[in-house]
Amino acid sequence: MTKKAKITYASPDDPLIKSIMIQAIELLSGKRRLEKLYNGLLGEHEGKPSFWGAALDSLQVKLDYDPIQLAKVPRTGPVIFIANHPFGVIDGITICHLTILAREDFQILINSSLCRAEHLTPYFLPIDFNETEEAVNVNINSKKRAIDILRDQGTIVIFPAGGISTSESAFGPATDLEWKTFAAKLIQTTQATVVPIYFHGQNSRIFQIASQFSLTLRLSLIVREVNRQIGTTVRVTIGDPIPYRELSTIKKKKELTRHLRRITYELGTQSEKRERLPKRRGWDLSY
Repeated sequence: MTKKAKITYASPDDPLIKSIMIQAIELLSGKRRLEKLYNGLLGEHEGKPSFWGAALDSLQVKLDYDPIQLAKVPRTGPVIFIANHPFGVIDGITICHLTILAREDFQILINSSLCRAEHLTPYFLPIDFNETEEAVNVNINSKKRAIDILRDQGTIVIFPAGGISTSESAFGPATDLEWKTFAAKLIQTTQATVVPIYFHGQNSRIFQIASQFSLTLRLSLIVREVNRQIGTTVRVTIGDPIPYRELSTIKKKKELTRHLRRITYELGTQSEKRERLPKRRGWDLSY
């Protein structure tokens, strides 16, 4: 019998008061509803590539993206999918689903607190944000593994910000934190092709306000944000694959990281500009 999975952003290493607070707010935010949906998927889809699409179906989340763009992803050779990170969970599930449609297999660099689901561990490369020697070793091993996967012509998924998009002020627009340079290191080390992806939207204003005051409260509200997105449509813009030769002249990792971030965010602005263009009466421009 499959052991029922628990959903929480509380870490086993958290102080007791912090752990209790996170789990209490998660419970009030509808954690049990998500756990019921999640565990309902395990019987039929446990450990299978179909899990990601089934998870979106279970959450009644529809995707708005261009399949022609996804079809451009190379079927062979090392590939890195990069994306902004506005939501925290739904965008993670979505990018995994899109990746598995384009490539046979992948692994994603992910917060270690989300790696407790044993049936999904083959897809996960944990990143531990605790300041311990064990966390350092976990992160070193995951980064080495990511390089090995790409050298074996595999696929890596990464949110370079390493955290959920946040507004600079309580009422401003949410954007990613400064992107970490590890994606740039992967590209330069393995000469991988890069597929940039932009997720439209952001978490609620309550989440943005809470993020100004408390990391604990911020983590506690992620479950609430997932529940808010049940039954919604997630809009995704997939950029053209970028072969390594187009990036090889950028030698500094920070410069390459800024370049990739700019390309990713431009996908959002370009898409919005196209939507604002007036359509001629009598012409169908949807193709």
